[in-house]
Amino acid sequence: MGQIVEIAYANLLSPMILFFLLGIVAVLVNSDLKVPSAFYTGYTMIILFTIGIKGGVELRSVSFLDMLPTIIAALILSVAMLFIAYFLVAKIFKFTVIESWAVAAHYGSVSAVTFIAGLAFLDKIGVYYEAYMSAILVVMEGPAIILAIIFYKMYSQKQGKATDNPNASLKHVMKEAFFGKSIFLLLGGIFIGFVAHAEGLLKIKPLFGDLFYGLLCIFLLHMGMIATQSIKKIEKLKLSSFLFAFILPVIGGTIGIFVGDIIGLSMGGAFILAVLTGSASYIAAPAAVEQAIPEANSGIYLGSSLGLTLPFNLVIGIPYYYWIATLLY
Repeated sequence: MGQIVEIAYANLLSPMILFFLLGIVAVLVNSDLKVPSAFYTGYTMIILFTIGIKGGVELRSVSFLDMLPTIIAALILSVAMLFIAYFLVAKIFKFTVIESWAVAAHYGSVSAVTFIAGLAFLDKIGVYYEAYMSAILVVMEGPAIILAIIFYKMYSQKQGKATDNPNASLKHVMKEAFFGKSIFLLLGGIFIGFVAHAEGLLKIKPLFGDLFYGLLCIFLLHMGMIATQSIKKIEKLKLSSFLFAFILPVIGGTIGIFVGDIIGLSMGGAFILAVLTGSASYIAAPAAVEQAIPEANSGIYLGSSLGLTLPFNLVIGIPYYYWIATLLY
């Protein structure tokens, strides 16, 4: 236990986490600090492109067969977390079927920010991880969202609540889940990193490389503010009703570590797989769920995934996953 406290303490003092906590404080003290929406869009694009480009460059030295076991495991983990989340939220915490599928979509999907924080943590302590993990992030983002919405639609038709809203069609939802801005930028970055020549990549390195962690800190400042605002949306409900937001990351992260070990990933790779499995989407999933499950309360699914699970993972989850990895490896 002393080791996990030491790891958590070191993680807490990293600039990224401190910026995130500063964002939380800004909202708590009612500061007039605001991040312009155009600036937010710009640095989000740079961050996601940078992750993709780095992953694309590293994919050059990896064969598809090397990646295949991890891709299969990632898909299984994503679907498993969808059903685990639904069971926990619907059966244990007694949310409605509609709310439960909406929440499950978020916890079956993944968080790019938590993934980035996990990579930064490993880079800081000098631990190796497989080069293709950025591609695994893309693989895990969409399937659970689609499945959750399919099950929701089956339930709605059974209840006679089918909707004619074109934005709620499965085709539109699949487009949002697989080609929403986060996945599109990641895929675009992976393609550019994979095919571009080294001289061209060197020229864009000042923007898509050198500025990455500075922009990421500003991004996390903003995320801290949004997370705190999301918590305020659910303050009328009992906090005990949202304990699943802390239970699911622990379940997912622990399973992810053991699966990573079974399929032969390095300790760093298993740790990243755990970070992904224990995370919850707050970009791709909310965009799709808002269109396809309009009856669901956004305060519940966004408040839990962004307001509770993201801070938990950044401060406690990442050190916990690494601690479990050190015990297993």
